[in-house]
Amino acid sequence: MIEIYLLEALCAFYDCGTLSAAAEHLHISQPALSRSMQKLEDLLGVSLFERTKNRIALNETGKIAASMARRILESEEDMITAVRNYDSSLHTISAGYCTPGPMMEMPLHLTQLYPRMKVSSEMESEEALLKGLQTGKYGFVILAHAYEDEDTICIPCGTETLYFSLIPAHPAVLFKDQGLTFSQMNGETFVMAGEVGLWHDLTVRMMPDSKFVLQDSLESLSAVINASTLPAFASDLTIRLFRSNENNGRIFIKIPDPEATMHYHCVILNQNRDRYARWIRFLEERETAEHTADERG
Repeated sequence: MIEIYLLEALCAFYDCGTLSAAAEHLHISQPALSRSMQKLEDLLGVSLFERTKNRIALNETGKIAASMARRILESEEDMITAVRNYDSSLHTISAGYCTPGPMMEMPLHLTQLYPRMKVSSEMESEEALLKGLQTGKYGFVILAHAYEDEDTICIPCGTETLYFSLIPAHPAVLFKDQGLTFSQMNGETFVMAGEVGLWHDLTVRMMPDSKFVLQDSLESLSAVINASTLPAFASDLTIRLFRSNENNGRIFIKIPDPEATMHYHCVILNQNRDRYARWIRFLEERETAEHTADERG
């Protein structure tokens, strides 16, 4: 059996190019690394190196062996990640989100549905969310669009609409009844949270002439909004969740552009359907109730 440290030594030599550099990278001595390389050759029964008096280099067989060793090491890392993620999933519900709004609301429902489980939430790019879903890092992910794949189920889970947050003296408040479009506010300077996922890219794209003063935390954002006359943003979801704090009398004006409304979808692997049956049922029942309410006006 070939031990993992021998494969790591081979890959280090391939990457570094010399014994001295590889030994330094691995934090071992050159003689120890040389012995590891010789042992690996003995186990494989082939020569992996071209040796001269002052130089050692991988031969063609050694290069192939290094490539295969790297794949084995990557598989080992994948195994470790998968096992750890599975163990974590037994006592923690880990969810990934594309924007902060659902990340504020959904954990409240999850703790009610799964009172004995810890709930973990984080925001990432769509690419990272889907990768994390496949590796088991996330039990489910929330995207801003439907996701079709034979290995997953996709459930609509609500919408979120962006609003402008303005002081009463702002001239644009005159349009509060009909709403304000992105183009009408393009060119203004806004104060905005630094970590808002897709909302940041959207507002920058829709208002290319605007400037955005980004804040690192919700606390600093709230402090700046309360002390500033600059326009800011809110959403129907955050307005509902934080109704008790009206940002010192600011007025919320809906943005009617279709781009200002995110349509969220919860994506779960088919293999985890039973594990998240209560969550799936909750989302489906909530979606049905919201449709019924909309039909009744």
